[in-house]
Amino acid sequence: MINSLRLIFIFALRNLKEEKLFSLISIFGVALGVGLFLSILNSTQSAIKSMSSDIEKLNPIANYEINDKFGKPFDESIIKILNGKQIRNYPLIKINAQSERERLVIPIFAIDSLKVIKNSNINITESNLDLQSFFQKQNAVFITDDIAKRLKVKIGDGLYLTAGGIKKFYVAGILNSDQVPSGLYQDIGNFQEKFNFLGKVSRIDVNLTDKQVDEIKPLLPENLLLQKKSVLIKNQGEILKSFKMNLYFISSIAFLVGFFMLFNTIFITVVKKREQIGTLRALGSSKSQILFLFIFQSFLLGALGSILGLLLGQILSIYSSAVVEDTISTIFKPVYIKSIFVFNSYSFYAVFLGICISLLSSIFPAIEASKVNPVETVRRGTFELKFKKYYLIWFFVGLFFIGLGILFSFFDYYYNVSEYPYLSYVGVFFILIGFCAAAFLYLERLILIVEKIMKKIFKTAGFISFADIFSSSYRFAIALISVAISTALVISMVTLIDSFKISLTKWIDNNLRADIFIKSASCSSNFCFEPLDENILYEIKTVDGVEAVSTFRAMPGTFKGKEILLGFGEEKVVKKYHNGIDNFEVTKSIAVSEYFKIRYGLKVGDFIEIDTPKGKGKFKIREIFTSYSTVNGFIIFDNSFQKRYWDELKFTQVSIYLKKGVDSDSVISKLESLINQDGSLDIFNNDVIRKKVIKIFDKSFAITYAIQGIALIVSLLGVGNMLYAVALERRKEISILKYLGANNRLLSKIYTLSAAVIGFFGVFYGVLLGSVLSVIIIKVVNTKSFGWSIEYHVSFLKTSLLLLVLVLFVIFAGLLPIKTIKQLDPKKFASFE
Repeated sequence: MINSLRLIFIFALRNLKEEKLFSLISIFGVALGVGLFLSILNSTQSAIKSMSSDIEKLNPIANYEINDKFGKPFDESIIKILNGKQIRNYPLIKINAQSERERLVIPIFAIDSLKVIKNSNINITESNLDLQSFFQKQNAVFITDDIAKRLKVKIGDGLYLTAGGIKKFYVAGILNSDQVPSGLYQDIGNFQEKFNFLGKVSRIDVNLTDKQVDEIKPLLPENLLLQKKSVLIKNQGEILKSFKMNLYFISSIAFLVGFFMLFNTIFITVVKKREQIGTLRALGSSKSQILFLFIFQSFLLGALGSILGLLLGQILSIYSSAVVEDTISTIFKPVYIKSIFVFNSYSFYAVFLGICISLLSSIFPAIEASKVNPVETVRRGTFELKFKKYYLIWFFVGLFFIGLGILFSFFDYYYNVSEYPYLSYVGVFFILIGFCAAAFLYLERLILIVEKIMKKIFKTAGFISFADIFSSSYRFAIALISVAISTALVISMVTLIDSFKISLTKWIDNNLRADIFIKSASCSSNFCFEPLDENILYEIKTVDGVEAVSTFRAMPGTFKGKEILLGFGEEKVVKKYHNGIDNFEVTKSIAVSEYFKIRYGLKVGDFIEIDTPKGKGKFKIREIFTSYSTVNGFIIFDNSFQKRYWDELKFTQVSIYLKKGVDSDSVISKLESLINQDGSLDIFNNDVIRKKVIKIFDKSFAITYAIQGIALIVSLLGVGNMLYAVALERRKEISILKYLGANNRLLSKIYTLSAAVIGFFGVFYGVLLGSVLSVIIIKVVNTKSFGWSIEYHVSFLKTSLLLLVLVLFVIFAGLLPIKTIKQLDPKKFASFE
């Protein structure tokens, strides 16, 4: 047993040493997959933790929260009731501010300092906290270390932020962001005075027993909710679930491409060591020993690649964390992700996955090696000949899996089995398996179809090249699958991005009709919840050139226990300038986003009940619209219902429609001097907001481009690997050709042609696969994940150019074995024959 293990270990290490180049390529391929997956995993998990950090880390002793149903500040008199019941409570106010220079949105937490410091993770004995200044100076704040680093401030510095105007703060201390949520912290009394928040709070954390929960609920005003922290934390994770799952799904394809590359590396070793394997078998080595020898080699490659992937994930996380942070902060709410991650359970999970993929990729080559008999050491691979007779069976197996995958996706779309597209993910996996299984017969039949024409065109090179591909169709099919999967990934993602961009452009044209838009400067997300000063409306209407003004208010709401967005607008103005309807009649009806149609099957004419401060209101759905600005449900009311049910007429943004011929820049200049002297507002014209929306779109898909690039690199390395393996397997034939007068130019032409054939056939096969995947991703996965639909669009010119580049890259990868062919000594193998 010990001798067997020693033999396996020595043989595997020797193989790695002798095949340095391809061992390194394989290790790098595994490392790319592990690093990419790990960086995305850490970035998304960090984002989820950041989203819920103000619930989890702030006042960790509390287990419940008291919030307003619609996210508004509420009267702090409820604290007296809690104190009377001797319930520990921690009032809190939270607003967002923005750093003008860095354009960074920063939350400001107003806290009951003594209570929080006593019951939180803050260590007041640390030298970087000036408690005296914090309590005595009205503008003193503590700042977390991650925000301080980004703003480049230290204790004693002054800090200017935009929050209802430009405010100056004094940095009295720096807190550890691992212990408390990222942001600024100010004593609640100082905050209320500074921001005119007297008598108001936005949240109260409480520590309750089950008995106290039953006592408190009846005492709360109707507009307040008592919510368990653990449930709120779970809900925050649910918000990002679709975003996270789709990134995992796309990045896992890089693993799949790496699988085929590692397969080729192990196969190369089997080919080169065939004589040694035969010798070992003649000396008494068992099939199981040979099998474990190559599995162990794959394990070493996988382990080394996975470990390197941990380090590579560190580098990739710098990019992925920035992209994920920017995307989530824009679509959902501000999050802060540290680009440097620590080795944690996710690291072990990624390493384990990398090693498992490596072991799986070695099974077929290891089985082939174990079946080598001593008399077969000079013969072509036994597995090649045996596997060919199963091509037709595998083809029908492939068709079965493709059909099953499409059926799963179809069922998922029409029957809405789950809230998330789990069945479609399984369906895509089955389709990938099906295309892989059918690829062997696909390649063999295509070769038979085109070989006559190609032989006429390329003569000797074409004859030898196609004969080589046909006789080693199993090997070439593996390379073809690698190219096809990379092509399919590129095709499906490019189609998704183009379709989304065109749909988004149409959405912009239909919805962003106003000439000028105004919102709070401290808001970076798509929707702001902090109302603007009502007095600015009167000032806006006095400006020459203004024809109409439309206000809009966004506020959080709930529907069937899910967080949604409520919007209140001036429907008459919107219908006039967006739809050309001059006499729109406001009725007790609402417009809802596609989310409600997709999630709940609601349609125009249905009635739904919505929670309001005055109880449930029943509204008729008059229209269903597409909204790319939120992944949650979105309901739009006329402003009159805000007054009727909420007793308010506040707004969070303003749209201005100008008279014909009026220059928007001149009006903006007047507005800046009239209503924005303190810099508390963002005022921009239609062109600017369009560019902002497209910029957000590009940032959202930036990480997708990186995943495509990595998958393509791994695929090209795999093609080079495969052609090198075939060249090694054909050393004897190449030697004979050299003796018969074939020069290096002819041999180079043969292998370049082989690469071109695999490139063209693989790309074509990938187009078929990518077309199927793109339909499922756009029509099912995207729709169910985000609650909106997009039009299917294919840019034929762009796609054709991409496919041409892919084929050229594959041909370039085919140049890899040329050097080996040129250096081949024909005397050695001809004399052996």
